Amino acid sequence: MKKTVLIIEDDKTKYVEWEKQFENKVKLIFANSISEAENQFTSNPTLDAIVVDACVPGDTPNTTPLVRKFRQTFTGPMIAISSLASYRRLLVEAGCDHESTKDTMPAKVINILGL
Repeated sequence: MKKTVLIIEDDKTKYVEWEKQFENKVKLIFANSISEAENQFTSNPTLDAIVVDACVPGDTPNTTPLVRKFRQTFTGPMIAISSLASYRRLLVEAGCDHESTKDTMPAKVINILGL
């Protein structure tokens, strides 16, 4: 059975690019807002990994409370993504296990999941 990854990212133009990079190795679920991420998290209790952008939507970090909330029950890997290292660190401090740039995220997730 394919692993399932929730990707929380407001830039929808990344979705097609990431789907190509994952090469059908995982089932991707996308959320482009915090409320949609919460709904997808609740609707998909068997997630294998969660990828979180720091700013959804916009340019101000606003997903640290979401990471803390998910971390209360989610024990799998959580990957912080942002073009800014300081934003990724905020998410790691909130509960993410790993960090990555957006460009290298698919390879990072594939490696973490052992695919």
